[in-house]
Amino acid sequence: MDSTPTDPNSNPETYSKPNLPVFAPLYPSPIRILVKTLTHLVPSDGVVPDAEDDLHADKLISMLDRICKHVWGCPYEPGNHRWYAHGDDEFGYNNRLCFFLVDLGTAPEGGDEDVEVRAFEWDGSEFKPNAEMLQIKDIQDELKETPFTPKPRSKPGQSDEGEDKPSVREMVRMRLRGLERVPNSELEYVRSHPEDMEWLKRKLRPRFYESLLKQIEDREMEMEMDHGEKESGEVPS
Repeated sequence: MDSTPTDPNSNPETYSKPNLPVFAPLYPSPIRILVKTLTHLVPSDGVVPDAEDDLHADKLISMLDRICKHVWGCPYEPGNHRWYAHGDDEFGYNNRLCFFLVDLGTAPEGGDEDVEVRAFEWDGSEFKPNAEMLQIKDIQDELKETPFTPKPRSKPGQSDEGEDKPSVREMVRMRLRGLERVPNSELEYVRSHPEDMEWLKRKLRPRFYESLLKQIEDREMEMEMDHGEKESGEVPS
């Protein structure tokens, strides 16, 4: 029997490469990817657990995943790809402009300004190159204000810009408008502050306020179930 290894180039029609997992390169060339789209075109691919309960997170990760697969041929990797989003706080609305910025790699010695930027527009089915977008002054200014090289973490109680963080009711309002699931701690806070509930009722559209009431109701049911299990000595499954 001939033990000579088979040359894949000798018969390319019958040779197939093994299906190996694809990952982003360990030392990638620095690049920024800017994507413009509309809120109702952002996909929800069910990539996060309980996607129906946290539609904001699913839309966000789904879009990042599609961008990474289009540009690098690999899925979104939280520890590798850095991202920023603008307009994601309005996922609950249609036809609102939103942007996604995905960074990969380390800036060269010349600094962030030397990093290549590529721009695309997502039409709901495909990414289309849109280099003209980078000539718009507002976008140029926004890119300059969003560093490619991450800044040091801010102090507790402040935002990344060093400003005071929004109040709890403002955070709840933003989460509801962005189709985010409100954390239990924030639900319990506004539930125990009637003045904040009144403020939210005035500031939110009815469908978003109804979502808040539904989340509060679900939270109360969870607490009642937990309390009942503790009294009966049952261990939650």
